[in-house]
Amino acid sequence: MRNMALIKKFGEGVCYLELNRPEKRNALSKGLVVELTRFFEETAQTSQFKVLVISGKGGFFCAGADLEWMKAGAGQTMEENLADARLFNRLFEKMDSYPKPIILRVDKGAYGGALGLVACADMVTTTPTAQFLFSEVRLGLIPATIAPYIVKRIGLPLSKQLMLTASEFSGTEAHQIQLVNFLFPEENLSVKTRELATKMAKNSPSALRQTKELVNRLGNSLVPINEEVQEHCARLIAEARMSDDGQEGVSAFFEKRKANWNDKQ
Repeated sequence: MRNMALIKKFGEGVCYLELNRPEKRNALSKGLVVELTRFFEETAQTSQFKVLVISGKGGFFCAGADLEWMKAGAGQTMEENLADARLFNRLFEKMDSYPKPIILRVDKGAYGGALGLVACADMVTTTPTAQFLFSEVRLGLIPATIAPYIVKRIGLPLSKQLMLTASEFSGTEAHQIQLVNFLFPEENLSVKTRELATKMAKNSPSALRQTKELVNRLGNSLVPINEEVQEHCARLIAEARMSDDGQEGVSAFFEKRKANWNDKQ
């Protein structure tokens, strides 16, 4: 189990799922994205638990997409990059439509693509000092596959502000804009999240499922996320991975230097 990308524990009607790449701050590798998606697909109809809690092992929730995977895009064809981007589309779609309530526990922070997971969760717990960041434009990339879910969660003006400035913001600020639902002291975050999950798991499983489906349906009528939107977003990030700025931004990150952008575009 220790070598798996996910760690699962069960108790009182709750499944506790941990991202298990602590040495990479639980960055979303291709393997982890595939495994997460498979988990959502295989457990959607199970009666083994009623509520799902997702967290990250090692004290940090998730640093976003694995940049080594992003960097590999330069050596791939457009179709291969599109296939990678569609993996994120499928992950977020499966998570967003998952019939059981999902609580996301954000220890320390969530960056880039991890904010797609945040936006697709039903409830998010974190601490006032946790750090959040849409880091993509700093790296010459685009927050493409997460954008529909972020806009749906916090609205257009705030999405533009946070994505275009790539400024860090705290758990307190994330709570103010309703990106997260609950703020707890760091030392109580795990316990309080567990209390929330076990309280929710005492409710009727069919009522939980149907209520979530109802609210999701109403939300989708306001911000529809269809196949056309998903494919457009996938193409944008696929192109960005292969672009000069995308490769320069990721290379600069690894080399710990300032990126030299092509300002003539």
